[in-house]
Amino acid sequence: MKRILLTSAATCFFVGAMTPAFAQDASESDDGARRLGTVTVSAQKREQSLQDVPIAISAVTAEDIERIQASSIQDLQNSIPNVTIQGQDPTNLAFGIRGIADRSRNPGYENRIGVYIDGVWVGRSVGANALTLDVENVEILRGPQGTLFGKNTVSGAVNITTRKPDDEFGAFIRGQAGNSGLIGGTAGIDVPLSDTFRTKFTVSKRERNGFTEDVLSGVDYGNIDEFAARAGAEWDIAANTMASLSIDMSENDFRPNIAESTADATAPATFQVALDAKPEAYTRSQGAALTVTHEFDNGYELTSITGLRSTTRKLTDIDEDYSAFPAATTDFVTEDADNISQEFRIASPEYDRFDYVAGVYYLDQQIDGNAQASALLAALNPAFPAIYRSVTHEESLSAQSFAIFAHGNYDISEQLQLTAGLRYTDESKDFDYAIDDGIGLFTTGTLSDSRSRTDWSPTVSLNWFATDNSMLYGRYSRAFKSGGWNADFIANIEALPFDDEEVDAFELGFKTSLLEDTLRLNAAIFSQNHKDFQVFSFTQLTNGGTQLTVTNAGEVTTQGFELDAQWLATDHLRLFANWGYTDAVFDSFEDGGGPGIDFDGNVPSEAPENTISLGADFRYPVWNGDLIVQGDYSYRDEYFSNPNNLPVNLNESLTLFNGRVGYEDGSGRWGVFLFGKNLGDEVTSVYNTRSFLGVPRSTYSDPQTYGIELKVNFGSAAN
Repeated sequence: MKRILLTSAATCFFVGAMTPAFAQDASESDDGARRLGTVTVSAQKREQSLQDVPIAISAVTAEDIERIQASSIQDLQNSIPNVTIQGQDPTNLAFGIRGIADRSRNPGYENRIGVYIDGVWVGRSVGANALTLDVENVEILRGPQGTLFGKNTVSGAVNITTRKPDDEFGAFIRGQAGNSGLIGGTAGIDVPLSDTFRTKFTVSKRERNGFTEDVLSGVDYGNIDEFAARAGAEWDIAANTMASLSIDMSENDFRPNIAESTADATAPATFQVALDAKPEAYTRSQGAALTVTHEFDNGYELTSITGLRSTTRKLTDIDEDYSAFPAATTDFVTEDADNISQEFRIASPEYDRFDYVAGVYYLDQQIDGNAQASALLAALNPAFPAIYRSVTHEESLSAQSFAIFAHGNYDISEQLQLTAGLRYTDESKDFDYAIDDGIGLFTTGTLSDSRSRTDWSPTVSLNWFATDNSMLYGRYSRAFKSGGWNADFIANIEALPFDDEEVDAFELGFKTSLLEDTLRLNAAIFSQNHKDFQVFSFTQLTNGGTQLTVTNAGEVTTQGFELDAQWLATDHLRLFANWGYTDAVFDSFEDGGGPGIDFDGNVPSEAPENTISLGADFRYPVWNGDLIVQGDYSYRDEYFSNPNNLPVNLNESLTLFNGRVGYEDGSGRWGVFLFGKNLGDEVTSVYNTRSFLGVPRSTYSDPQTYGIELKVNFGSAAN
């Protein structure tokens, strides 16, 4: 059936779509006709129309973010084909594109998707789920992006651009209130200090009760207590030189709902737990990006991006037996990560036949972490004494990476274009680890290790511009993911290291605009082959426990298609739809479940076959403003949370209906909206696993939420 669907995708390829399934600002031409506006992206390190870029991209604007009620990058997943952002630990979500997903679970492991804020690499999963506060646009690039975005982009990249300061004074205030104790507010101000120097400041605070209740103590879990701020400045240093500074921070101090036991009779219902430990979590992400650009008289542009990023993650008192009995607890997990980066690049003018971008990049990264777990020995084995013992591990990783890259476009003819690029990377890592096991489930020992790697990551595509509004492209790309160490609770020191991963990807895409630019239809078919695939899996220990291992599976192949459409049906109505299909499989995974237990033919974790979404945005003049009605439908297939593909790790399909209705003043000075998410109140299991002690556990989708939002704009913000 999978192969039939893939073949069907190829058949409908030339009538499909792969542009973003979001409403973009419509524009009015000289003849008064309404058209879909041009979507500008920077996926090739220069501003271009999305329709001219031979990459599978979804571009999300600030208006799109408001329409789909996205407060973080995770909220975008249901509106983008073949994307998942899921997980049990809310401080460490897994990002997945085209069936390849993972998270930076510990300091020795990095995730496969590169997330960038204003051109600066974030690095860790705890900072990757960035808030959408004051964001101008988000580009999601599907498929390997090793040439222009570098290492650890074997699945894709997320490129976040924050809003720039306005050259006129303006301010805005947003307020929200809703069920489950939701209350939030955002305020921002643009202050131009002179004709050449502009600033802006934005702050946000949001609180909400948790959906899961402890039946013993009445404490709720999964709450939100979030604060965020962004600041920016632009300085026109000279006629052809500009400096731009962006600074951001966000933190959340909350009670996490890690999971719920599905076998605890004391708390049998969904959103119920009975815990002896009381989990707490704290996350913080902050950073800065200084971008300086200078345009020479001959049209060349030099860009410098200096970046700093820092993340903190803390978990305490995680109940590992998921019951009221004090059997086992993860006492704490902490991680602090810092990186500094520098990129210089030169962009040529857009000549008639040839243009290019070339640059150098340097990254220095430091990650420190530790963790401790405790257990009642008698609970593990009745023959053991009724005493508590602990296991602790501590690790430190230092990494440096240097790269040189070049990427260009050459027009072979008026209709045929060649795009090619190459990146050379030289990377080194140093690692120290120690574990002290007093429980007997793991081991005791130390390791000091280092590794280095050089890599060439090419990209090449042939692009045929069949008409002024249509492009067909065939693309090959390659990327690699660094090897590392599974710095976790482990039973074998020798099993800490794992090797690099490599991916080769092929993509055939089509982009077009029809009906006088009121209909945008694009499509892509892809096939990716991952060698030495790095994979997390729970394996059984001989002493009765389990451990989370990282191994290099032989090969994984993922293939499928993405179809996406956007239609300005009338002057008042825009419709959008997308469909993503992924067929992901382990071609070989020897000893995936332990010695003699192969996972050949299994499906990787978090790889749903189908992701579908539909949406509508209706705006109609009423009184001196606009009545706005917006709605979205999304569907995601079932998927496994573990490569063993056991039924206990199978997650249900998910269907969501979201809506928003309101009135916006014609002057743009105020608006009021009613909003709702999961209007059908469908609650399904989205992450099923077994714990270290073998307890079946589940994480569920959020129930129905709703509320009211008021916004007020002043000055330029009302334009």
